[in-house]
Amino acid sequence: MDNNRSTAGTSLATGLDDLASYLEKSSHVVQEYTDIIEHKYARPALNKISKYFQAQPLTMSRPCSVRIDLFLNFRCVAELPTAAVLLSILGGLLLFSFTLTSAGAMAYLTFRLGRHLQTRGRSGIAEWAHETRQHFTSVSVKSEDNDDSDSGVLVAPGVHDQSSGS
Repeated sequence: MDNNRSTAGTSLATGLDDLASYLEKSSHVVQEYTDIIEHKYARPALNKISKYFQAQPLTMSRPCSVRIDLFLNFRCVAELPTAAVLLSILGGLLLFSFTLTSAGAMAYLTFRLGRHLQTRGRSGIAEWAHETRQHFTSVSVKSEDNDDSDSGVLVAPGVHDQSSGS
């Protein structure tokens, strides 16, 4: 059995050496391509740009900066109506979602009331009210007796586990 362990250790070391060799070769290939890109494209482009701006430097005069300021201000003013439209659309969608959620909740509660009345008659109203109250009360964590204190079951207050006989 010790022979298997030494063989496994040797193959692991060989695998790690092969992986290190592969990564070194890959790193070398990436460095070669980076050097090619730098020397063939990046440096000539930077030199060309540098020569161009040395021959024709950018001058910033007062009228030019005023024109840029007017353009930027006009652009900001032009974007305000777009922002207002987007905000109003988002507000409308928010209002629509609240309305749809409320209507869905009311439809569910009405359906449950109808089911309680159909199965229990008049006493179904009390059961429906109790069920509805349970939906809107907060949920607390109840720890199981034999489990870790970290794990818990989410239960609504006042609801007992039916399998424990409570």
